[in-house]
Amino acid sequence: MTVDTLVSGTLVNVHTGTLERRHVAVDDGEIVALEARPADRRVEANYVAPGLIDAHMHVESSMVTLPEYGRAIVPRGVTSVIHDPHEIANVLGEAGVRAVVEDAEKTPLKARFTVPSSVPATDLQDAGATLDADAVASLLDLERVVALGEVMDIPGLLAGDDSVHAKVRAARERGLTVDGHMPGVSGSDLHEAARSLDTDHESITLAEARERADLGVRVYLREGSSSKNLVDLLPLVDAVDSRRLSLCTDDREVVDIVDHGGVEDAIRTAIAEGADPVEVVQMATLNTAESYDLPFGRVKPGAPADLVLLSDLETWSVEHVMVDGELDPTADEAATATTDLATDTVTFDPVSAGDFALSSAKDAATTTVRVIDAVGGLQTDRMETEVPVEDGTLVPPADEDILSLAVIERHGGDGGIGRGFVHGLGLDRGAIGSTVAHDAHNCVVAGADRDAMARVANHLREIGGGIAAYDPASDVLASLALPVAGLMSDEPITAVYEGYEAVESVADDMGLVDSGLMELSFLALEVIPHYRLTNRGLVDVEAATHVDVLVE
Repeated sequence: MTVDTLVSGTLVNVHTGTLERRHVAVDDGEIVALEARPADRRVEANYVAPGLIDAHMHVESSMVTLPEYGRAIVPRGVTSVIHDPHEIANVLGEAGVRAVVEDAEKTPLKARFTVPSSVPATDLQDAGATLDADAVASLLDLERVVALGEVMDIPGLLAGDDSVHAKVRAARERGLTVDGHMPGVSGSDLHEAARSLDTDHESITLAEARERADLGVRVYLREGSSSKNLVDLLPLVDAVDSRRLSLCTDDREVVDIVDHGGVEDAIRTAIAEGADPVEVVQMATLNTAESYDLPFGRVKPGAPADLVLLSDLETWSVEHVMVDGELDPTADEAATATTDLATDTVTFDPVSAGDFALSSAKDAATTTVRVIDAVGGLQTDRMETEVPVEDGTLVPPADEDILSLAVIERHGGDGGIGRGFVHGLGLDRGAIGSTVAHDAHNCVVAGADRDAMARVANHLREIGGGIAAYDPASDVLASLALPVAGLMSDEPITAVYEGYEAVESVADDMGLVDSGLMELSFLALEVIPHYRLTNRGLVDVEAATHVDVLVE
């Protein structure tokens, strides 16, 4: 029988963990044999590997739509992603999730979805939508759905909350995986959570990752833009059965994607750190495929013909990519970001500098305040410091890297503003802001002066969402419009890259730390310790409650 294509090279055999010279016969989009067959087309490569799968990620963090993300990432050998549209769900609810799933029809990237389980993440902030247990159950029936998305409400899970457990049951009844989200969870609480959760991507220390692996939880080693945990966790590969480990990016910004790629960058990093190349490829293919019962992520007769043809394995140098037997499916694809997602989601009244002011009840020159200490990555710490009081208003000392911070409700609700302070962003003047503010995605603004903060916030309102930086020294306002749900652009990724770099350049000139724009986007994420700010005020995450900014 003559087949469509015969691919020949050194096969990265993720079933046996070996490298061996083989032929891969492909016909009608499927691998039909691992032997030579007469073929209409013959393709030679130094190495042949399965197409990569990113085990957990949010396309929204790229700031482009799913079709555009696919156009950027497939040529790098990433042929599938496990996409949790949690960010879209927090803005647009069930209709938004369904629209994203429909976007998967517009790209050769095999996007598979997890249904967001925690929308809103807590009741400590106002999001744009709610996904109750009935909505989650309905979405779990969609064809491309493979799991319940990361369960972030660990307190609810541990307390037996009916809604949380109804969502878990709905996934189990359909034979689907349940993804976890367990930062800082340990001991008996971890044992209890592991009864319901199959995976976790939040480990930042080797001890955390080992504790999860010991309980049978599949551990995902994350290498994102802000959270780079792979190198610290890599020794786990030699400590446990690596077939229980996967690679993921979680959140990766547009500059990193264009300059370095997606989950394949984690492969290069792991190999450079001394990990076995075949074992690493297993963690980005077969291991993840088995987590979600996917037919691809492997090279075997009967599997979809998703292949990566490499000139060099250790540097992951891609020559060609095949998806369902089609060679280089994005090569002639026009740049497009077509989507039916809403573009009118940023709604709040214009603000002034006074709207960001915090008053002191004490008649004193200074007062003690609680401060979010941005310590890098997704993490924050608790901090207390003395802040000067001028005319009854707190004035943070920018020369001590203390900035004003505000979160504005932007989903058409009451427009409430949470006010606080942040340390560690590095700005010595001006302000930065974003409507990308995990998870509720309200408008977050930080600055060395409140006039600059108001300038940034009002501009984001006018452009329908995005990121912006304003430097009063040069009177330069740079912004990247993200009108799709206030999270993504409808432009090609190259244009988004240029816009992001323009904002980053202005912010860098004002002293913003590396990855500071992404750190800003997580300062309202009230499910990761320790302090966060929401539109309702300062949150102590462990206590799961609001606390006063002023220390009594």
